[in-house]
Amino acid sequence: MSDEPRPLARQVLEDYATLEPGDSDSWNPLRREVELEHRVELLRRLTWALRAAEVDAEQLSVLDVGCGTGRSTRMYLELGLLPQQLTGIDLRPGALSRARRVHPAIRWLHTPDEAWPVEAGCMSWASLCTVLSSVRAPAARRELAAQIARAVPPGGHLFFWDRTHALDFAGADRLTPGPWFEGFEPVWESPARVRGYGPDDAGAAETHRAWLLRRV
Repeated sequence: MSDEPRPLARQVLEDYATLEPGDSDSWNPLRREVELEHRVELLRRLTWALRAAEVDAEQLSVLDVGCGTGRSTRMYLELGLLPQQLTGIDLRPGALSRARRVHPAIRWLHTPDEAWPVEAGCMSWASLCTVLSSVRAPAARRELAAQIARAVPPGGHLFFWDRTHALDFAGADRLTPGPWFEGFEPVWESPARVRGYGPDDAGAAETHRAWLLRRV
């Protein structure tokens, strides 16, 4: 198996390098109040989503797609899940190395090639936090959605949190999960405004939105 990323993965890596060159992590340590505000809003909506899903958190198997350095994965620990319930997956080996150093008990997976290292139907909960807004190619978005759909069995859930619009370099299109996640039905959604998150957010009534979808 080659370590050379497949073409779509390479495109995503190039897109993400626009935000965080190399394996940098611009969110740790916290440098601005808005970064803390973003985390609080995300954690609040994840809590609401788990409540809306009416699931037994102790029975969940969570896949955090595009986990990076593990910030979004570790949120689930704060809500009472155990490390062995959590799997984070990302394209960037350096980011995953950081994640392993912070919490080695969580399962961290690298996916540089065509082999998706998650068995079909084995994850009852998938999480996608601020990922599609930095993915430019529609084909890459479709592939990512298809991989998640394979991992989540009927009755499982997807928690989707992202900006209301993609970043400028990724097309600035309005983001909703519906066009990308066929085979999922909406359960719940909630808008959020993260003050000053970006230069275009000043005065915006809504900058982010959370969705909970169920696999049918």
